[in-house]
Amino acid sequence: MGRQLLNVYLALSVVLCFVVACENTPTPSISVGDTDTDSNEGGDADTDSDSEEDSDSDSDGDDDSDSASETESDTECGEADVSFETQTPTVVLLIDQSTSMDFDFDNGSRWEVLGETLFDVNTGIVKGYEETVRFGLSLYTSDDGNEGPVCPMIDGVAPALSNFNAIRQKYDAEEPDGDTPTGESISAVVDTLVADTHPDAKIIVLATDGEPDTCEDDSQTEFAQQVSVEAAEYAFSQDILLFIISVSDDISTEHMQEMANAGAGVQPGEPDAPYYQALDQAALGDAFEEIINGIRPCTLAVEGEIVAHLANECTVEIDGQSVIFDDPNG
Repeated sequence: MGRQLLNVYLALSVVLCFVVACENTPTPSISVGDTDTDSNEGGDADTDSDSEEDSDSDSDGDDDSDSASETESDTECGEADVSFETQTPTVVLLIDQSTSMDFDFDNGSRWEVLGETLFDVNTGIVKGYEETVRFGLSLYTSDDGNEGPVCPMIDGVAPALSNFNAIRQKYDAEEPDGDTPTGESISAVVDTLVADTHPDAKIIVLATDGEPDTCEDDSQTEFAQQVSVEAAEYAFSQDILLFIISVSDDISTEHMQEMANAGAGVQPGEPDAPYYQALDQAALGDAFEEIINGIRPCTLAVEGEIVAHLANECTVEIDGQSVIFDDPNG
């Protein structure tokens, strides 16, 4: 189940980095190096067949030759030969448990269809990835905000591999009721993930069906939206990505875009991050598939320098096959 992704991005700076989305498959080997092939077939030290002519035609009359430029080129491509280890990301499914999750959606209620999409024993997202992703579950709601016993009210299952049965049993035992303190719930989950010592990537996937409220005020206001955006920014500041999926058309697209950008750390002038508005079960499944398939990064920092205008003189090979420079597919 799922699609195998392998994307390589070339960053031209003092350090050359490669980001590869890894599956739980044989890990790729990546080599990086200079493609300068100005070698002399005769084996002598002069590696430029035109060196004498270049020296003679030097307009300033000195003995400057091409050897300096060749040496510069040879040292401006970093080199590495490595194999990656598969990473195991932690994904907390932060699910809105408010009363409106019981409203109609596709062939059931929002709660039922979401549960089937995630936890069906044959086709569910969690079942398909439980051996490669540390899934956790956090159901959030409140009982009149701070007027209730505690706010936010969060219940769930801690992240772990092979967590399908525990998560499904918890979800099946619950039902929608209460309000939507989204911002405070995000912050609470972030604090829990910060305390989690697992070293690999940490992600929150927020599934909600309505505008947020807060523990202070159970009204859906611009203030409540701002609290949620600030919580998404807090997540990113702690190296935790946040994705938002709407299980309805009751959330403004402007707010979803703000949440998506905040959760991905998008800065002014940068392209917007994706948000997901699912209006049927197929779209809901596609949203989870796209998110889960895109969050397993491996990062390699290559020793050495690379200069932007010399990028096309270097090569990247994956399992012995050269990657096309500046290829539109990555």
